[in-house]
Amino acid sequence: MKTKFITVDGYSQLETVRKPRKFKKQPFTKKVKKLVKITCTVLSQSFKEFKDNKAKAKRLENCYKSQRNHGTERLSKSAFVSVKLRKAEKKAPKHLSKSERHSRNFLRKKVALGVATSFVAVILCTLTSMSTISFGAVALESDSKTPTQAQTQEVSVRDSEVSKVVHSSITKSMSRDDVLTSGYGLYIDKKLAGVSVDKESLEDALQANLDQYKAKYDDETTDMFANKVEIVAGSYSSKDFDVAENIVEKNADKFSYSLSTDIIYKERVPYTTEVKYDSSKPTSYKKVTQKGINGKQKVTIRVTYVDKVQTDCVTTEVKTLREAQKKIVVVGTNNTTSASSSYSTYSASASGSFMWPVPYTRNITSGYGMRWGRMHTGIDIASAGVYGQSIVASDSGVVTWAGYDSSGYGNYVIIDHGNGYKTLYGHCSSLAVSNGQSVSKGQTIAYVGSTGNSTGPHLHFEVRSGNARLNPLGFV
Repeated sequence: MKTKFITVDGYSQLETVRKPRKFKKQPFTKKVKKLVKITCTVLSQSFKEFKDNKAKAKRLENCYKSQRNHGTERLSKSAFVSVKLRKAEKKAPKHLSKSERHSRNFLRKKVALGVATSFVAVILCTLTSMSTISFGAVALESDSKTPTQAQTQEVSVRDSEVSKVVHSSITKSMSRDDVLTSGYGLYIDKKLAGVSVDKESLEDALQANLDQYKAKYDDETTDMFANKVEIVAGSYSSKDFDVAENIVEKNADKFSYSLSTDIIYKERVPYTTEVKYDSSKPTSYKKVTQKGINGKQKVTIRVTYVDKVQTDCVTTEVKTLREAQKKIVVVGTNNTTSASSSYSTYSASASGSFMWPVPYTRNITSGYGMRWGRMHTGIDIASAGVYGQSIVASDSGVVTWAGYDSSGYGNYVIIDHGNGYKTLYGHCSSLAVSNGQSVSKGQTIAYVGSTGNSTGPHLHFEVRSGNARLNPLGFV
C-alpha cells in the first residue's frame, strides 16, 4: 500500500509498503536529531527570507502576510492528514495482525511528528517575521536624515487578530513624517523659520550674519536685528529641522538690521561779531576794536541706520581744538552834535507778521511734531542746492543769540521780536549778524548749512512764545 508524509516542502511520496515488515524502534536521540535538523532547515529558510526582507523594507507587510499564510497552510494541512488517519482507523478492521498494528503505530508516530514539526515551523515563522518587521522599521527610519525618527515599533502577539495589529503598526511606522521632537525654533516676526537641534550653533549662525552686515565698519560699530528675532525651545515636526547655517541663509531676506556707527569730523567754529554802539560818535563812525578768529573743534556723532536708511543722529562728543575769538566793532549812533550816553542798543519795531525764512525754497522735509520717538519742535526746510542760500529774519527784532554751542543747533540765531515771540534759525553754515544787533524783516541774518546734529544741509526754523515751542506753519 502507499502512504504519504508531510515534509517541510509539503506533501510528498515517502514510501510504498508492499507487505508488513518489522520496524525497529528508533532511539529518542535520533528523533531529537531529526527534529533539530528539520528546525535548522526552517531557520535557514527563515534567515534567508529575513535577508531578502531587509533589502526590501517597503514590502515588509506583504512579506509578513505571505510567511504567516504559509505557516497557517502547513498547520491546516497537517491537521487535515491527522483527521483522515483517524477516520481511516475507525473504518479499518478491528482484528489486525501484529505487524499491521506495528506499521500503523509507526505511521501514526510519523504523522504526530510532522504535526509537531509544522507547529514549531509556524511559531518560528511568526517570531522571525516579527523580528524582521522590527529590524526593517529601524532600517527604514535610520536611513532618513532626522535621527530622532529611528524608533522601533513593538508589536505584541496575543490572539488571532495579530495580523491586523502588526499591519496597523507597520503602516503608522512607514507613513510617519511629522514626529514631534525637541529642538530650538528660530522665529522671525513671530513666524517659524526653521528648527535646529543645537541652540548654540543657531546663535553662532545669527551672530555671523550680523558680523557680515557690519564687516565694512570699525570695531565701535554696533548692530542688531531691527525686527523680532528669537529662539524658542520646544517640540517641533521633524520636517522643520535643518542645519543652523542653512536656516539663517534661507531666511536672509527676512531680517531687518539696525546699525549704529560713529562719524567723526572737524569743523570750523566761526567767530561771532559783537557790535557796540557809541552815541558820542557820529553814525558814520565804525571801528574794529578786536579782530575775530575762527575756532576749530572735533565732533563725534552717533548715526543710526535701519536697513541702510538713516533714522537718527545724536552728537555724542564735541572736543574744542581751538577757541574762537569774537570780533568787536564800535559803531557811532549820534545824529546830533551832542552826545547822550556812551553806549546804547538800537532796536527795530516788529511788524507782528512773519515771512518765510528761506526765499530759495519752500520745501519742507520734516514737519512739526513727534519724530523718531521724540518731539520735533520746528520745521526743516531743504531742497537740492540749498546749501549756502540766504536765511532772512522772519520779522524785525533784536538778535539775542548768534553763535555756536553744544545744544545741537550748531550755528544758530535767535531773534526777539519784542511782541512776546522769538524765532530760531538753526544749523547755519555761517552767520551774518551778532548778539545785540537790530535786524529788520527780510534782512539776511545767516546762510543755510549742516552744523550741529544735522543729517544734511537744511534750516531748522522755530517760533517760540515764552517756554512754548509753537508750530511755525501757523505763522508763516
